[in-house]
Amino acid sequence: MRAITGLSEYENGSNPKIEGMAAYIGRKFPEQATYAANYTDDSIAWCGVATDFCLAASTQEGISGPFGPTDTDRWMWAQSFANDSGFKHMGSPVPGTIVVMSREGGGHVTIFEEWDGGMLRCRGGNQSNCVNVSSYDPDTVIAYVWPKDYPMPEAPKIPVEDRPVLTEGDSGPHVFDLQNMLPNFTGIVDGDFGSVTTENVIRYQATHALEADGVVGQQTWQALYDEAPFVPPEPQPVPPGAFTAEQQARIKQIAMSSDIASYEWDDRGEAPIGWTQGMALAFAQSYRKLKANHPAMLEMSKGRTSSDKDALNEYRGDFEELGMSNEVAGTDVLRHLYALMLGHGMRESSGEHCCGRDQSADNYDSETCEAGAFQTSYNASNASAPEFDNLMDEYTRGASDGYLDAFSEDVSCSSSDWESYGSGRGREFQDLCKHQPAFSAESCGLTLRNLCNHYGPIIRHETELRDDANIMFTAVQDYVDEIDGLEPPGPDVATTVTIDVTPRDRVVVVVVGGAAPDAVPTEDARITVTVDPPEAAIVNIKGGQG
Repeated sequence: MRAITGLSEYENGSNPKIEGMAAYIGRKFPEQATYAANYTDDSIAWCGVATDFCLAASTQEGISGPFGPTDTDRWMWAQSFANDSGFKHMGSPVPGTIVVMSREGGGHVTIFEEWDGGMLRCRGGNQSNCVNVSSYDPDTVIAYVWPKDYPMPEAPKIPVEDRPVLTEGDSGPHVFDLQNMLPNFTGIVDGDFGSVTTENVIRYQATHALEADGVVGQQTWQALYDEAPFVPPEPQPVPPGAFTAEQQARIKQIAMSSDIASYEWDDRGEAPIGWTQGMALAFAQSYRKLKANHPAMLEMSKGRTSSDKDALNEYRGDFEELGMSNEVAGTDVLRHLYALMLGHGMRESSGEHCCGRDQSADNYDSETCEAGAFQTSYNASNASAPEFDNLMDEYTRGASDGYLDAFSEDVSCSSSDWESYGSGRGREFQDLCKHQPAFSAESCGLTLRNLCNHYGPIIRHETELRDDANIMFTAVQDYVDEIDGLEPPGPDVATTVTIDVTPRDRVVVVVVGGAAPDAVPTEDARITVTVDPPEAAIVNIKGGQG
């Protein structure tokens, strides 16, 4: 750029040297010749032409500027440099950095040389109609970029003590640097601290012995500067094995023979076969996980809280009217939650597991696009960290069954239903909800307990809670206990012990423990008889094992 400094437009006519820069690019990259030939007069904005000319002339083979499918993806369009895959984003500029900015009348692209106080000093074309050095406000910058396949000079490192505290909603060069420094960053390096950056920060903090709060303070900055070693998180328990085909068939039979299977839901009608039997299988799996102390299931089955973000609190009156208490953590709470979820999924999607985003909303962001039967979006994940993301990882690696075939019966899915939007973790979540419906159920369960205002039907109290749903899930629970080798809830089980005292008024008999009088006798109990004082009575034992 310095070699062409001073090049300027003619007052009358067009400067052929400016036109010649476009022609040079066309010769260097023949596939771009037709496009380059469109530049015929320096009255056409030429900052992109000058920048791309310098790239093309910088090496023997040349570096190509943006050349995408449309005019706004190509180098005459200044802002195309900000979005082209051939360039990587930078946090802070170094000499030679391509600076893309917005300005009145359109964009501008130029080359950074140095800081002048708080202003950028940049050399570029079409700056006051010539190639010169001009000052620009960094607030106008859209992106700092560098050709991704070429080495970049080392930027002077900002002292760690000069780094600010960053939180979601911040933007600027420090956020660029953060995104570049985070190992395995899953988002787009754009200088905006959004939910994807928060998720990555929390994951980094959780694996580097830091408080996982998503706030980047001095301790997090210092760990990034020191390239602190990875600290493995505590291993997650392995989920119990999936149900066999025979067991699944029995659970589906329990579901479809229940009264709730033929219930006409308000404004939705009878549920698809797949919905009732799929939810029965999802509950069976969640219940088995709860018995194994799975962290997400423990969170879902905690006792009712007083929070207005806990659906069990918001629906407290409905549950109490049906005799469903949620005050004590455990199986009953999990089962009651699933009873609410059965109606919630019908309200949100008519029980269709593949339901995509709300087509009435102009929303294509991966974090906020709703997906699956419960229409959950990934931006609900932070309310249930880390259980929410751990569940995602669990289903992604196939450690839990999504029961897609069961949920799919009697459900028709269109191509638009299966379509997911955006990129990164948010898009993965959308896909997982639709292809692994049991995950959609468990992630909804977490969200109902910790962020129930995520769902409009819950806020408006439109979700139906049915006692016959609870009855169906109770039958499934009993069957799971049976196949897991546990007796279903019923009378206590005990050994019958008879004590005959002779004479009846000479000995005080104290019984410690024991079951109710109507208990069912069994075997292999241990009886200990203590006589105090030892010489006060003769003890005769009839029966028993040696």
